[in-house]
Amino acid sequence: MQNKSVKYLLLILVLILLIPTNSFAQKDKGSLQKKYNNILKDIEGIEDLIAETEDAKTKSLNQLQSLSAKINSRETLIINISKQIESLGETIGENKAVCKSMNDDIEVLKKDYAKMVHHSYKNLKTTSTISFLLSSESFNQAMRRLNYLKSYAKNRQNSALQIKETIQSIEAKVVKLENEKAKKEELLLEEEFQKTILITEKLQKNNLITKLKDNSSSLQKQVVQKNNSALALNNQIQKIIQEEILLAEAKAKKRAEKNSAEAEAFVKKESKLSRDFVTNKGKLPWPVSIGHVVEYFGKHPHPTLSKVTVSNNGIDIRTEKGEAAKTIFAGVVVNSFYLPTTQNSLIIKHGEYFTVYSNLKTISVNLGDQIKTGAKIGTAYTNEDNITKMHLEVWKSITKLNPAEWIKSKI
Repeated sequence: MQNKSVKYLLLILVLILLIPTNSFAQKDKGSLQKKYNNILKDIEGIEDLIAETEDAKTKSLNQLQSLSAKINSRETLIINISKQIESLGETIGENKAVCKSMNDDIEVLKKDYAKMVHHSYKNLKTTSTISFLLSSESFNQAMRRLNYLKSYAKNRQNSALQIKETIQSIEAKVVKLENEKAKKEELLLEEEFQKTILITEKLQKNNLITKLKDNSSSLQKQVVQKNNSALALNNQIQKIIQEEILLAEAKAKKRAEKNSAEAEAFVKKESKLSRDFVTNKGKLPWPVSIGHVVEYFGKHPHPTLSKVTVSNNGIDIRTEKGEAAKTIFAGVVVNSFYLPTTQNSLIIKHGEYFTVYSNLKTISVNLGDQIKTGAKIGTAYTNEDNITKMHLEVWKSITKLNPAEWIKSKI
């Protein structure tokens, strides 16, 4: 009987320890909550930047880009809430199953305890404990009877304690279950609230697109200017990188002729820097502390002009006025230049990889400087419309890569 009770207790403990407090489930919940907070923070940041130019007489393409970014973040927020609701639903289901199992098991424990009490009463009801001991035929038998009585009393005490602790565990689970249900209801309300805001924002976007279409001739000129600026920037960057590659090859050859060990060490250092850069893909910090992407890498349709394509060799990030530009990875400054349409640009080498930071108002580093990850390299440029942006590109030799795949995802 006692072995049976122990088995039930072990089963209950396994259920208590493993199912409701699964570390992976808790970690997943924590990750979802962290992402939720990051998305909200990102939306708030976008709203602040939109507010900077909200008073302008005519809303521009910049507002549309920021509004589109906010809508994307809002949609991601709703997906995140749905995942949290789903996760809570699974946890609630698990806890319900655990509570049912624990209730079933406690009934078994109570029955076992009742049998134990009945057995004790039936066998000792006509005999006192003292007379039971005194009726022993020998001292050894008396000691065995005494140990039996002690053991029986201890077993009854343990069984009662098991029942009490199990009841307390069930009560705790019920409280936790009610809290989770309340949290789920809150999230459902939050989801509906965010969907309502999303509808409003999409209407704002459509209205803004309509207004901008009325000014299509001006927008077409902007597209031509932007594409020409991107081409000029691309040609300059490509030229500098090609020169840097040839220079590096010449230096390596010269080192090899002079000192093979030194040349080998240089190659190893460059290879390690390249490997480290690749290893950190998707983990690299943003080039600004505050900001959001308003235009992504590659060719894509213009947001308001039909049959018009916009090309971007990197990503454009809108940020706050006076915001510091920072390097996304350790490397060496190999060049800087100025173009009227893209302002100051800086190129940093990371082995066979290069990062390019453009639309900078100022540059605070010098040619040949060894730069650490996250180090300030200048400030972002603010135009006459009070819009502050910076442009980021990532190259592998002379091949352009998508910077959004290399920096950390905020959400």
